[in-house]
Amino acid sequence: MGGQFRDAGHLRAANLLTDGLSACLAASPAPAFSWQLAQGDGDDPALAQQTGYEVEVRDTRGALVWGSGPVASASQRGVPYGGPALADDSDFAWRVRIHDAAGRAGSWSSPHPFSTGLTDASWQAGWISRAPGGRAPLEIHNRALRVAGSPFLPLPCPAVRSVRIQARLRPVMGKAGMILRSSGPGTGVLLELGPAGELVLRRTPDWEIPSPAAPDSEVLGTAAPAGDRQPCPGSWQDLDIRDDGLTIRVSLGGTELLVVDVPASADSGERAALHQGPRSQAEYARLKITREVPGRSGTILLDHRFDAAEDDALASLAQWDRTTGHRQPDEWTLFRGTMALDGTVRRARLFVAAHHHAQVSVAGTPGLGTTSFGYPGEGYFDAADVTGVLAAHPAGTPVPVTALLHWYGPGQGRAAGVPGLLLRLSVDYDDGRRGVLVSGPGWRAGEAPYRQSGYRNDEGDPVEHLDGEAAASLDITEDLPAAISAGRHPTSDFPRLHARRTFLGGEFVAPRQFLAAKDGTLVADFGRVIPARPEVDFLAGVPGRTVMLRAGYVLRPDGRVDAGKTPSQNTDMSFPYTQTAGPQQFRASVHLGFRYLELPGVEAADVSRVGATTVYGSHPGEGSFTSSDPVLDEVVGLLRDSALYGVQEQFVDTPTREKGQFLADAANISYATMAFFGEHAYTAQALREFAWSARRYWNTGADKGRYNAVYPNGDGKRDIPDFSLMMPEWAEEYHLRSGDLGLVRELLPHLCDTADYAMRCIPAEGPTAGLVTRLGGGSGPYLHGIVDWPAPGRFGYDMECAATTTVNAQAYSALVSTARLCNTAGKEDAAVRYATAARALAGAIRGRLRVGGVMVDGLHEDGTPSSHASQHATSFPLSLGITDPGHAEADAARIAGMGMRQGPMTVHRLVRALVRQGRMDAVLDLLTAKDQPGWARLLDRGATFTWEAWDLAEGTDYSQSHAWSASVLKEILEHLLGIRYAVPGGTAVVIEPPLCRLEHARGSIPVDNGYVQASWRRRGSSVELECTVPPGTTATVRLPAGTYGVKGPTADAAPVPSAPLGTADGAAREIRVHTGTWIFTPR
Repeated sequence: MGGQFRDAGHLRAANLLTDGLSACLAASPAPAFSWQLAQGDGDDPALAQQTGYEVEVRDTRGALVWGSGPVASASQRGVPYGGPALADDSDFAWRVRIHDAAGRAGSWSSPHPFSTGLTDASWQAGWISRAPGGRAPLEIHNRALRVAGSPFLPLPCPAVRSVRIQARLRPVMGKAGMILRSSGPGTGVLLELGPAGELVLRRTPDWEIPSPAAPDSEVLGTAAPAGDRQPCPGSWQDLDIRDDGLTIRVSLGGTELLVVDVPASADSGERAALHQGPRSQAEYARLKITREVPGRSGTILLDHRFDAAEDDALASLAQWDRTTGHRQPDEWTLFRGTMALDGTVRRARLFVAAHHHAQVSVAGTPGLGTTSFGYPGEGYFDAADVTGVLAAHPAGTPVPVTALLHWYGPGQGRAAGVPGLLLRLSVDYDDGRRGVLVSGPGWRAGEAPYRQSGYRNDEGDPVEHLDGEAAASLDITEDLPAAISAGRHPTSDFPRLHARRTFLGGEFVAPRQFLAAKDGTLVADFGRVIPARPEVDFLAGVPGRTVMLRAGYVLRPDGRVDAGKTPSQNTDMSFPYTQTAGPQQFRASVHLGFRYLELPGVEAADVSRVGATTVYGSHPGEGSFTSSDPVLDEVVGLLRDSALYGVQEQFVDTPTREKGQFLADAANISYATMAFFGEHAYTAQALREFAWSARRYWNTGADKGRYNAVYPNGDGKRDIPDFSLMMPEWAEEYHLRSGDLGLVRELLPHLCDTADYAMRCIPAEGPTAGLVTRLGGGSGPYLHGIVDWPAPGRFGYDMECAATTTVNAQAYSALVSTARLCNTAGKEDAAVRYATAARALAGAIRGRLRVGGVMVDGLHEDGTPSSHASQHATSFPLSLGITDPGHAEADAARIAGMGMRQGPMTVHRLVRALVRQGRMDAVLDLLTAKDQPGWARLLDRGATFTWEAWDLAEGTDYSQSHAWSASVLKEILEHLLGIRYAVPGGTAVVIEPPLCRLEHARGSIPVDNGYVQASWRRRGSSVELECTVPPGTTATVRLPAGTYGVKGPTADAAPVPSAPLGTADGAAREIRVHTGTWIFTPR
């Protein structure tokens, strides 16, 4: 091939990427290279197809490290480096030249620089942390003492043998606990009070955070109020405990419920303490302790009224030990290190990993933020170029390096683990020397100025409470205690790190307007729901005053933020900030989703700036869509914003209450972000992480083929069966969008396990023979399959079926997608096996689940069909091509006539089913009708972010920032704009304007080489189309039957028709076109 390459080619490379990144500072030792194709003004668009390439990699001296030589290939994404492993923490540059359709080589691209990262053996740094403990999780909140997860918080009174404890309290999350007869943590007996008045007396368990739950222990007695006397969850309860050293008596609301003889032993202690299990919280309005002496009046040892005036409550709290030696539920740590510079800085790189989040500053300049919520061996590291900062630093002056580490504890989206920071700063001087600062011995660490203000919700998310007074008192010259080192990386807690390939975007946004509540409270309205970190600049502050900033989704009638269960997603959305004197800035470190931010007790004249910094995943591009229907355009805007804001460090359930990466949510949002934003990195990360969950938890026997429902997560092993079945179809869509066969091969063993998992649940005989029956896994409302969620989105689906239609359809999807991916990866035997199984299952679905001409919800255990025929039961098979062609049109008509009777989780199945049968007007009805559940009605109700459910049922915690119904952006672009991928990577597309009631539409979609654009307008029964195809891309244009004039990018440009352009024989026109702008005009 080398002989056919000549100069003056008509194609060049642009937008070079290393390991998927434009500015790559942590490339692997064998990186992958990608590029787009471009042409100059005088280049021939007919030659804009790559037939070959040549890549060179050089070091900083310009020496050739590796050259590919001429390679005959159209590949331009993920081209592998083929030389010797590149040295860690080093700089290189690569360039490429492209051979066009005529085989001629274009000019070399400009050298594109990149730096390598660190392999695990190269850090030469140690993981550091601080000693557990610090501020105790005790705070005055809304005229109550809030107590959060801790195994032992001693009461401030003397130890006594005979005692009476009276408390007015309420369990807010989980149970409230009181320890008696203790000599220290893990000793004595524990009385636990549940939200409905349930009482459990048991031996005190011994545990420490990050345990996900307090362990079981010997139960000594239980009791509960009679049904008509049970308190409502969240209500205040009056608890009375008497312990004379022999018998423990417990009354609730004046009624004695529990009497247990527990004679104290010789080694029993006499102390009392509060106890709150992990992710649990209680509030105390009053606490009174009396020493009891038989025959005499008792002696009051403690009488604290936290519901009294604030000064009195704080005076009571001042008597408590405000520190603890136990790990806090919300641990903040400040680290300090220094580095001496002894030369002229030529290059400096900062590498950081943390569990969970760290913000690092170098020489007082913010240098790098990093986040990692994964299990051991599944964490990430980040890199930053700090050359400019260090080059400008005064010579001979030590460089301070500081880090703020925030460890949230285990929770939704966060694996259990321990806090840790790993850091390496390398400095290259102009004389060739290298200096290195690494975390380890010599570093200092202390508690950062944050209070322990409890949990936001029962998912384990802590309330962030910055203590400005404590921060102001920090002396930067004060020596902190020595940091604790866990040893040089890698360690057992952190055995491996991965270079991050996903990055956050965001910007400061000011409120759209300021409002005043009826009581005068200042409320900032951002105009829409955003995931963001609030910011307030105060002109002055009152030392020690806590301002209770509160975010929210909606306002109460009085104009204040509504903190009720449903409006807040059952989440405490406050950002308490304790002020210091003088001008000061509040900057939240943690984001929530919200629209409003209220500032109680703050006048407009007290602040100079109020706003928020948004937090969302950064993507490489963005498509577009407008049409003749303004409601549809509003819906697309809603879906676009929801898809964008449904991603932060990972795909999330919601940015407020459940920041975990649920498999179904991730897949649905991914369909939207890949289609609209050209996103691949977050999807690759998520697919890989769910594969890690299979490797960690679902690797033997009947477990194989399943995945965690949410991963990473604080509650370990947990699945939802039909979520697991979504993986192969999602992986196949990723391959279509990215062309990344490498990740497909990595995932394929797990995907094959998933196909096998479905096949294991198909009985060969019996009442449900041939159908997936009682798909293994799940629990509670998800046992054997979730179907749709929240439950109202099931619209009456028959959950008693043993062989459900939705599960069987998704099992078919898993089988057929796995078969196709096996075939793509060259595993033909496996492909045949899964394709055969898919055909057999499809036949059983068609033959056994259609009753009286309609698809029913499934078969019961005895084989009798369900009497319910849901929309789900028809749309799932129809969307996947299972439905017999003879029934497809009638099925489409039936579900179109039903309107919207599926939830946001599965609505893309309904849209795909209608699209498959060409029912585009029915799709438009779903998208734009305000008189039924759907997106238009959400807009009509003021939504600016899609919801978890179509309706917010009062008393639920359904999310108002839930992106999973944004999945249909894919179908809008593919079938209403009319552009869809024809081959992996989008180097060939189909442009097919729809037949529907829209008059016109215009938009674009991102593909490997830029954007494919289309603008069409209805002209009677024909369509006028203008489309633009980028270099390296071809398009097949499909138009309604008719005669069309064609104008190409050049005077002699010629399309290649597969049906005659000049005839009107009733057949649709199909024309293949190359790079450039093409106009098709009906005649």
